[in-house]
Amino acid sequence: MSNHEIVTASPDLGHPGHGPRTAAIALLLAGSFLVSLAFGMLLLLPLYVVLRGGTEGDFGLIPAAATLTAVVAIGAIIRDPERIPPHRLVAIAIALYAGAAALVSTGLIGLPLIGMGVVLGTSWAVVYTGSPMVMSAMVTDAERGAFFGYLTGTQQLGIGLGPVLARTLAETPLGLQGVFLAAGAIGLAGSVATALIGRTRPPATRRSGPTTVPVRVSLVRIAGSPAATPLAIVVLFACLFTAMTTFQTTFGRSTGLDYAIYYVSYTVAVIVARFVVGPALRRFDPAAVIAGSVGIVCLATLSFLAIGTNPIFYAAAAATLGLGYGVGLPAAQAQVVNASDEALRPRALPVAGLLFQAAVLSFPLVAGFVISALGYTAMFTMLVALGLTQGVLAASWWLGRRAGTSEASAAHGSTPPVRGNQK
Repeated sequence: MSNHEIVTASPDLGHPGHGPRTAAIALLLAGSFLVSLAFGMLLLLPLYVVLRGGTEGDFGLIPAAATLTAVVAIGAIIRDPERIPPHRLVAIAIALYAGAAALVSTGLIGLPLIGMGVVLGTSWAVVYTGSPMVMSAMVTDAERGAFFGYLTGTQQLGIGLGPVLARTLAETPLGLQGVFLAAGAIGLAGSVATALIGRTRPPATRRSGPTTVPVRVSLVRIAGSPAATPLAIVVLFACLFTAMTTFQTTFGRSTGLDYAIYYVSYTVAVIVARFVVGPALRRFDPAAVIAGSVGIVCLATLSFLAIGTNPIFYAAAAATLGLGYGVGLPAAQAQVVNASDEALRPRALPVAGLLFQAAVLSFPLVAGFVISALGYTAMFTMLVALGLTQGVLAASWWLGRRAGTSEASAAHGSTPPVRGNQK
């Protein structure tokens, strides 16, 4: 199957190795890095709320307020993924994110800050959903897992470096509010880079006639297909990611640990996982890779219960978490697409993005409430329970695939090799 059969509303960016595609991918990665850097800088918002007299539970209201609008926005993408070229949609969303970040720098608090949270959460949800759609249109099935790894690895690099840069800037006369203004400027640069993707080659014309299965039918068929299990795994990854990433600044403040240790260790591990380890594992059954990654994530989350105030243990736990998450998430995202019928593929990624972002935005409300009421030990225990659930799903899916492969091999009298792009 040609890569252009997946999302044809993106610019026709040529075949692998050709200049236009290379330039477009470079621009996408640059834009993703810059907006992710801005996102990482805004991870100091929980600390800002606490320093202004609020709690982690109060902060949870800010991203959670965007859940409904984000679902509506991504639902519109699912309904018609070809209406606006994905690269243009992502560029607009990044610009909105940058504008909201700049407004936060004015010192908003209370309801106005929650209002900006709606804009920040919704625009970030569109960015995170739309970026893989842009990348998916430029790669083949065999390449998709690796290139999703490059994309999400670039995003994780920005998210991890953002808090470190923000901490440095916050210690200057800029202060926390100046950090948010700088984040807005960086985000604007990311919007420009993403918008330039369309100039690498004229956009393809919109296809005539029906392009996808109706929305309701798509959702039902995806939920009842082999893609449902990796989709559930993606959602649980989202809960883990948002809880761990969002509250590290306040966790560090409560224990005396430097939150930069977490973000640097975690980010380095994610980059190694996605640019080195992930591609090296492509020859293995992706279900086995995902199951192993989930096991590592669960072990890492459990280790947070024992780090105390030891910075070395803190770094090791963060790095282990980044390794498992860095390998597991892009592999699961790729399988959501590869395990879907061809007619459903234009909507598979937006559906994954919708569920992922709904969890990312809403789960901090749950985690913040648990922290405020019971403390960080209770939150880590809750995340371990979620990890065990994820592990059961991943292991059962892997064993089910193995059983299906064995039955098919017996029926044909041969044992075919298991490949990473197997559907």
